[in-house]
Amino acid sequence: MGLYTSYDTSEYYDTPTKKVEKKQEETKVINIPPEVRKSLYDKSQDVLAKKKKYNGIDFRNKYRVGQRIAVQGPNGHTRTSKGVIAEIVAENLMYVSMEDSYRDVNDQWLIDFVTNHDRIMIL
Repeated sequence: MGLYTSYDTSEYYDTPTKKVEKKQEETKVINIPPEVRKSLYDKSQDVLAKKKKYNGIDFRNKYRVGQRIAVQGPNGHTRTSKGVIAEIVAENLMYVSMEDSYRDVNDQWLIDFVTNHDRIMIL
């Protein structure tokens, strides 16, 4: 159902100071253009940098790409009630296509990042 990115994810996600010994597997992604994906990653890193070390359940073990979810923010407000996981980036970070939001000029749904601080319900 998804498509695989053509670039090496270790070059994209790792900082220049951190070298990766083993080659990482390609990441499964649904409907995220590369430039949107890069800007989401940059914004999400700012949010995650302000948080404490994460010791919770790994998103990659609990969720899967293409799964339908609903998301509430940490304040209890609904972010989306019809979301689809577009990519699971890290143990506590994923991108969600919010299908009850608006479509952009390319007819794509709004895609935003979700962290472990959000309340996630599997539909």
